[in-house]
Amino acid sequence: MGAKKKLLQIKEAFQLAQKPHQNHAKLIAALKRTYDQLEDKKDFHEKFIHFLKYAMIIYRREPAVEQVMNFVAKFVTSFYQMQKEDGSEEGEEDNLLMNYMFNFLLESHNANSHAVRFRTCQLVNKILGNMPENAQIDDDLFDKINEAMLIRLKDKFSNVRIQAVLALSRLQDPKDENCPVVNIYNTLLENDSNSEVRRAVLSCIAPSARTLPKIVGRTMDVKEAVRKLAYEVNWIT
Repeated sequence: MGAKKKLLQIKEAFQLAQKPHQNHAKLIAALKRTYDQLEDKKDFHEKFIHFLKYAMIIYRREPAVEQVMNFVAKFVTSFYQMQKEDGSEEGEEDNLLMNYMFNFLLESHNANSHAVRFRTCQLVNKILGNMPENAQIDDDLFDKINEAMLIRLKDKFSNVRIQAVLALSRLQDPKDENCPVVNIYNTLLENDSNSEVRRAVLSCIAPSARTLPKIVGRTMDVKEAVRKLAYEVNWIT
């Protein structure tokens, strides 16, 4: 009989995730094997967040840190499945890590450190982006994410606002006349002083009767890059 394969430890996974040519799919599969062996997941959750915090205090877009953010989002969402193979729904047990992660991020979004606020919004965006298109989010959690990201849209750091804009993309409802995300997207298009924030909104906003006038208005923006994107959105619609 062959020797039992050594289980990948969380610290090692985070170290490997930083490498530029690391195969994240294999890394995720290996760490999931470690996770599956545990009866009590709490210690894993706490250690996972512990090592994530080292990356979250770095504001600069260091490649190694970006790799870690991508790895974390992919790992957390790898547990998310709409249905099991036998057709039954996934239970709460299967989303423990994701819920733990979102609770941590929701507690961190208003941190004094702009680096932490930036990484929090970035990770919310990446996690939502890695979830299946038809994924269902718990209503209470949805509301908390929505509220936190709407607050971050008023952050004094433009890079934080950009990540919040991107994170809210999947939470907008263009059919709802009172959708707070659509309302603030419209406001940002007209009033945000940073052109990259306005560009981010244009890349996310769902065209509708309510948003098209604002999109068209950006074809007169003072920044060429914003005008160009506004024309592209208009052409697509």
